[in-house]
Amino acid sequence: MQGTDLDVKDREKILQAVNEGKRIRFITYSLTDTMERQLDFVIAAILKKHEHPSLQSTLYSCLKELVVNATKANAKRVFFEELKLDINDPGEYRTGMEKLKGNISEKWIREYGDKAKARGLETSITFDHTDDGLRILVLNDTDLIGADENRIREKLAEGMSYDDLLSFYMANGDQTEGEGMGLVMNLLLMKGEEIDPALFRIGNVEGKTMGRIEIPFSERFESVRGKDPRGWRDRPADETVNLNFTSDPS
Repeated sequence: MQGTDLDVKDREKILQAVNEGKRIRFITYSLTDTMERQLDFVIAAILKKHEHPSLQSTLYSCLKELVVNATKANAKRVFFEELKLDINDPGEYRTGMEKLKGNISEKWIREYGDKAKARGLETSITFDHTDDGLRILVLNDTDLIGADENRIREKLAEGMSYDDLLSFYMANGDQTEGEGMGLVMNLLLMKGEEIDPALFRIGNVEGKTMGRIEIPFSERFESVRGKDPRGWRDRPADETVNLNFTSDPS
């Protein structure tokens, strides 16, 4: 497994849950070092169990991008509220984003992660796996606003026009660090593993923003977009292991 096992909190609990095929759910408010190690470890454990360890780097990179975006979205909502700006108003959104770009930093992310926690705005990361495939669902407690949704759709549509990371870099050069580019990278990483990019989805669900990654392990795997579109909700609650991490241990 990637990383140092001894650095992972609740390591044995995670391994037991993975080996028993239980759903695992993390709750967080910012992507701390602790959370990064947790996510890296659970992905490695699941892929090892189902004999697909080569997907570790791609899957972790994709998931990290989703969690960063999700926690930032909750923090951004709090930031706009403090400024008394309507995040859904295009003019006020532009004003708020200009102010945000001048403030964003690791310290800001931690500070507003704590404020999001105080407001009850959380990000959940859920792992569901069987011998046929893995499904990861990231939900944050703010809906995807129009401006962000349009930008994401444009970037993903752009990403679909490239076959691999190299062609994307050659065409975009220094623009690869721009907003939304991380999602394009996710799409291309999945293409590089010969995984259908349609299995990477972003959208709104019941007032939350959803990011979902599905990884088939066998031909029997069925996406939630298939015959059972709500299948990820149907596992009994007592088969879910909830792990809450909000900050690094002292």
